[in-house]
Amino acid sequence: MKSLSLRFFCVFIFILIFFLSCPVFIAENNVHAASNGYLRVITEDTPFYKYANEENCLFYLPYTYYVKVLGEEGEMTHVECFGESLAAIDGYVPTHLLFDDDLSVSSPYVDITLTTSTSAVLYSDISTSTPIQYVFPERQMRYYGSYPSGNETLYYVSYNGRLGYVKESEVYPFEISNHPNELSFIKEEEDVEVSAPEVAPDLDQTQPQTNDFFSLKVIIIVCLLFAGIVALFVALKQKPLRTENGGGYYDENDYE
Repeated sequence: MKSLSLRFFCVFIFILIFFLSCPVFIAENNVHAASNGYLRVITEDTPFYKYANEENCLFYLPYTYYVKVLGEEGEMTHVECFGESLAAIDGYVPTHLLFDDDLSVSSPYVDITLTTSTSAVLYSDISTSTPIQYVFPERQMRYYGSYPSGNETLYYVSYNGRLGYVKESEVYPFEISNHPNELSFIKEEEDVEVSAPEVAPDLDQTQPQTNDFFSLKVIIIVCLLFAGIVALFVALKQKPLRTENGGGYYDENDYE
């Protein structure tokens, strides 16, 4: 009997150790895990970089529109822009500036054509120090994004198969409407502001969800361990059955 009880206790300890060694998995709303392959631009100054080292910002992405996720590199997300009615380009965007709204995405990219209002210059750099070519009035360019430079905004455009910058003062005024999808990220921010009471923060509520799960896990383990110890103690204290003339009988005082 004692041998069987010891065997049972060893199995119990093994299961307990295995349970302790298992990693904790908690579902989180991961902002950069695109459920539909796209992430949304939720600020008006979300930079689009040529490289992952956050150098050479090309332009700011169109607000409320989407980028297609290609991969991740540290704190940057490798994305692709356009690629439907306009030639696609790929680059890098800070992951924390993108949002997964889990909505069905149709026409994810902005589709805007700019027209020069006067003779313009297409530049290769933000400093407008290196011209690519001159552009006559009433010429059309395809819009990718914008970049504020001093007192004037530059537009990153495509013209005659070339990418470059044109000054805002050299094109006709235009507007970019928000993407038709619901601005769910704004609604969530408003809900938080309305529902948050003006009281001292509850330290228990500010703890990460991982701590709550860990506490519950510890309580369960302690209960299981206590139950196992009690079961082992009872099994070891049990006396062997007494027999008379080879037959067994039950004595209510068998347990001390």
